[in-house]
This record gives sequence, C-alpha cells and structure tokens, in this order.
Amino acid sequence: MAKRSADEKASHTAGYTCFSRACATREADERFRGPDHMAQIFLPAFAKIILNVPVLRKAFMGKIAPAGIYEYVIARTKVFDEFFLEALEKKVPQIVILGAGMDTRALRFSSRNQGTKIIELDIAKTQHPKIEILNRKGVTIPKELVFASIDFNRQSISEVLTGAGYQKGQPSYFLWEGVSMYLNSDAVDRTLAFIQESSQKGSRVVFDYIFASVLRRENIFYGENEIFETVSRAGEGWTFGIEAGSIEKYLTKRGFQLEAHYTPAELEGKYFMDQNGKIARKINGTHCIVEAAVT
Repeated sequence: MAKRSADEKASHTAGYTCFSRACATREADERFRGPDHMAQIFLPAFAKIILNVPVLRKAFMGKIAPAGIYEYVIARTKVFDEFFLEALEKKVPQIVILGAGMDTRALRFSSRNQGTKIIELDIAKTQHPKIEILNRKGVTIPKELVFASIDFNRQSISEVLTGAGYQKGQPSYFLWEGVSMYLNSDAVDRTLAFIQESSQKGSRVVFDYIFASVLRRENIFYGENEIFETVSRAGEGWTFGIEAGSIEKYLTKRGFQLEAHYTPAELEGKYFMDQNGKIARKINGTHCIVEAAVT
C-alpha cells in the first residue's frame, strides 16, 4: 500500500464514517439501524451532543453528507459485519483488517470469537489515538486482537504482519474497507498480490471500490459530483477505480475468483427495500463492494 493523506493527519473521511456509524445506531427503522454501537466512543464531545439530539443530528447529516453516502456507510457496515462473522463462524485462523481506522468488529463480536487471531493494520497516527481512547474508556482488548502500526513509505505489509503474528500459508480473511479508492493502481496490485501469495487457496478478501468513470468526472451516477467534490476538498481525493462491468476479469487476472459483488442498486435491494418492493432510500451510485477468493 502506498502513502495516503492519512499519513500526515487523521483522516477526515474516517471521522465522517465513524460519526455516520454512530448516527445509524439511532435510526428508528430497523432497515437503516446500524450495528456499530461502539462507534460513538471515538467521537469528540460536540459530536456526541449532535448525536444525541435528533433535530441536530438530522440537520448536521443533511449538511455534511453527500447524497446517498450515509446510506452507503450503513449498507457497507452490514456487508463487512456479515463477512467478519462468517470468518468467525468458520473458525478461520486469522483475520487481517487493512487500514482498520476506528473499526470495532474485534470488540463487538469478541464473544463469538473461538480463537481467530485478528490483526488491525494502520498508520500510527490513526491507530495510537484509537488505542488510547479504548484504554481511557476502560474497554477490554480481546486477547485475540493485535494492533500493528505501519509506515507505508518504509515498511512492507508482509514484514509488519509477520511481526504481528500473521502466519503465511494459512486460511485467512482480509477486510479492506474504504481504502482502495485513495491508493494508486500499483499499490492496489501490491496489496492484492500479497493476499494472493501469502494466504492459503480459498482465503477471502472483501473490499469496496469506485467506478473508474468517477475519476474521469463523467458524472453518471447518483450523488457522484457531490461526493467527489467533498473528498477533494478534504484533501483526500480519489485516485483509483475499476471500470464498470470489469470486476470479474480484473480479479481473475490477479489470481482471485469473484464470490460476491454488490452494486449500489443491489445494496438497496438487499437492505432498503420494503415489503412492497419499494426502495426506501437511495445509495450513492459511485461505490461497489466485492468479495473474492484466492485461487
């Protein structure tokens, strides 16, 4: 993985994602209610005030959230939760969370972990404050969870993960959430190559990506221009995408088999459809989520 803007400062988008997950836990409708009940512990005091006042929460999210991105975060969190729980249920030896940020899955699902090692990999400027907050809040760190900080400019994923106890050649699951679009194509290839080469056949990775046309500013999809401008203003502009309709070919070329693929429309149907087949909320059209297996 290559240098990200988060190497210099805490990611604005990571903060937004954390706040969105916390807001989603307050949703009255079960379809939109988020599962990340721990997200709020990472929020500053002013954000918690907004979070707990419905009128302020609605107004604030309406002001800062590009069309459909809040809904995308809700759906993505659920997809990645399902993937994580699948790994625990299968008693996969190890789960690696790449660019973990304020991920709470190892904590939220600790009671269902029967010995799976979980390694969270991220830059020190993101990871160290997270650990400090967990310690200050008295959150018990599961014995299976290992934090591994990395300088992406000077260290390799292989070296850092090996030092954290990662076992090459073992069945493994990788979560790579909200990261690929901030890298370049070589960095994405290197990360996928590491997963393909270091883990046993059948190991899985789940990640999200944006359509390459978004980078060309073709403005095809719902909410596209708004979200592109938002991340660019935050100094974290997108740099990588995959052409629409080419994901299976893309993965096959890199030694993976496509297992599942969720477009925005498919995520809407999976999570936001009512009994009459009507979609209650639209998801930003720029992102897809893919699950792939090492061949």
